[in-house]
Amino acid sequence: MKHTHPFFNLFVITLIGLGAVTVSQFIGILFASIIFGIDLITISKIALDFTQPHFQQKQILWVIQGSSLLIGLGGGAFLYQYWVARSKFSELNNNPTLNLKNAFGVTIIFFLAIPVMAQIMQWNKEINFGDFDEIIRKTEADLEMLTKKITEMNHFGEFMIVLFVIAVIPAFAEEYFFRGLVQNEFLRWFKNSHIAVWVTGAIFSAVHFQFLGFFPRMILGALLGYVYVWSGNIFYPMLGHFINNGLQVLALYLAQRNLVSEDLARDDYQFPWIVTIFFGILLVVALHFFYKNQSSQSLNSNS
Repeated sequence: MKHTHPFFNLFVITLIGLGAVTVSQFIGILFASIIFGIDLITISKIALDFTQPHFQQKQILWVIQGSSLLIGLGGGAFLYQYWVARSKFSELNNNPTLNLKNAFGVTIIFFLAIPVMAQIMQWNKEINFGDFDEIIRKTEADLEMLTKKITEMNHFGEFMIVLFVIAVIPAFAEEYFFRGLVQNEFLRWFKNSHIAVWVTGAIFSAVHFQFLGFFPRMILGALLGYVYVWSGNIFYPMLGHFINNGLQVLALYLAQRNLVSEDLARDDYQFPWIVTIFFGILLVVALHFFYKNQSSQSLNSNS
């Protein structure tokens, strides 16, 4: 809605997003009930109390998790854009051209970010949240248990399913919603890409309700935001999001197959300082070249 204030648009986006996520939870439970032939009450108990073992529990959680993100955030973004804003997905791309050079650059950026994010994650976990510290850590432990259950992979087929649920769907749905809709509205509001990128990154991190990883997730959101601003194409942050999540799933799968250390699959794995610093420097260089390359492409297209 280009003729209404961005604050109003963000309010509507939030309402639709919350409504879609709520409805999608029920749809996910309904799908799981139909697929596995289990009544809705039992499915709900399995999904809510994931500490109680069930032989189909992780498969049920896959269905609910995937449905919640795809129908919730992805569907909510679709509803807003097509039915409320009366715009098209293609309008999110100021630069519709895709090329392998840019895709390779995005892949390198998010690969190089791994040791840096791991170090920031470790620092974040050492923060004491005062009166809320115990509650936050208890919530984090519960979510970690849920993640562990969802990412339990016994063979390559399950790896592909988890990759789809944890990497492909979030890359599309979350980038569509946060970078495609929310960040663009903040950009319209403040007319400043840095404010739009960092405010959206902070919101993106906060809605995950995992405050022991708030800062690395906010920085990840900012990286995705800058990739979108510089490239003008929503598919590049989607690719970056997929690379980030996909590498984590791959590390977990390899660890579960005893091909790499379990410590290496942790999101706060402490790389040697020399490795973290070296990758950090290369990350800055990669971001610089990506930005310069997008600027030169923009100039060539306008000339």
